[in-house]
Amino acid sequence: MSRIVLAGIELPADLQWIDEFTAWRVGQAVKTSLTGAKIVQESSLQAGRPITLQTQRDGAAWVGAVTLDVLRALQASEEQPRTTPLTLVLPAHNGGDRQLSVAWRRTDGPGIEAEPIRFAVPALDGDYYSITLRLMTV
Repeated sequence: MSRIVLAGIELPADLQWIDEFTAWRVGQAVKTSLTGAKIVQESSLQAGRPITLQTQRDGAAWVGAVTLDVLRALQASEEQPRTTPLTLVLPAHNGGDRQLSVAWRRTDGPGIEAEPIRFAVPALDGDYYSITLRLMTV
């Protein structure tokens, strides 16, 4: 079975990359001049491709949920400032794997969001969570 691996942490292969086919290669800066005219500058981006991996719900079933111990490992990775990129290995569309250098993307919200699939106290390592991981290529 194929898996997604982020910095050595194994994740379900069926986490959905929700912005995989979103255009991202052109950056744009828009400013307003002193006269009120819009100044638009565009350039090619070499990195910064958004990678948002997300648990999905299919009827009553959750697809790509992770256990609490995996969520804690992801949180430990996210809460450390980094000077080197993380390695992300994803299944390729036609078989095999693809490897990307990534960093946590915190500009669109927190790097990790999680909710329990079924809330219970106390939380146990085997409990499942719906997650959203925000990354970007570097």
